[in-house]
Amino acid sequence: MLIKTYYEDVLQFKAARTILNRPIYYSHFFFVDGLLIDSGLPHISSEIITALRVLPVKKVAITHQHEDHAGNCSLIQKELGIPVYAHPDTKSIIANPPAIQIYRKIMWGKMPRTEASPLKNILDTENYRFQVIHTPGHSADHVSFFEPKKKWLFCGDLYIGENLTSFMAGENIVEHLTSLQKLIFLKPKILFCGLKGRLEDAEERLIRKYNNWWSIGRTVRKLFMAGLSRKQILAEIFGGEDLFYYFSQSNWGRRFMLESIIENISYFETETKNESFPGPVHYR
Repeated sequence: MLIKTYYEDVLQFKAARTILNRPIYYSHFFFVDGLLIDSGLPHISSEIITALRVLPVKKVAITHQHEDHAGNCSLIQKELGIPVYAHPDTKSIIANPPAIQIYRKIMWGKMPRTEASPLKNILDTENYRFQVIHTPGHSADHVSFFEPKKKWLFCGDLYIGENLTSFMAGENIVEHLTSLQKLIFLKPKILFCGLKGRLEDAEERLIRKYNNWWSIGRTVRKLFMAGLSRKQILAEIFGGEDLFYYFSQSNWGRRFMLESIIENISYFETETKNESFPGPVHYR
């Protein structure tokens, strides 16, 4: 399934594999002024290639390594002859993709090997100039693309939502919060999110997410310093483990957020992290 929607100069692709004509998980990628940002999931590669053939795509830029974002880069190169650009860490990973869990194979599909060129700090198109910003947290290689004239922020899977309490294994709470700080300082107006697509009130959404996760971190610290076990904290704050933890073969769960906070417990010692960016943040 591939749904196309235009917002000014941005073409949004909403993509999902379907089973019995039902989409099982939506993800989004975008085309703007000759630039394709992310490439969609491998399971619907033929539909995506057909859609791209009629567009003047000149280059592809990838936010991060996961197959719902980088999954069609190899095919786009082979079928359409379009160059792919990625963060150096992403470049290394997609050149030899790691094994993935069954749930990821079901929802998105396996990613073929891809040879990419390294992204620079600026990504130019004919009419726009995108700042390439390293925004780790969801993954260590994650980048976002910001267009300062339009205040557009293409943020891959860094945002996803404000009230999430589950992490993929390997996500880092401090990197998340630091990356959110970077993006909030830019005062974006529109988010282009890998999960939810185009969203208005970008700055406020990012601040709310930052505040929510900062508050969770502070509460975890309080309980942990009081001597509660991880199991007790998981029940007290998160209501226990998410059922998706078991479906994902222990790849995604609330315990990963909890563990990341405990591993970085000193980060949440004070009300204010630094003079230039207090936590929590108060939005206008």
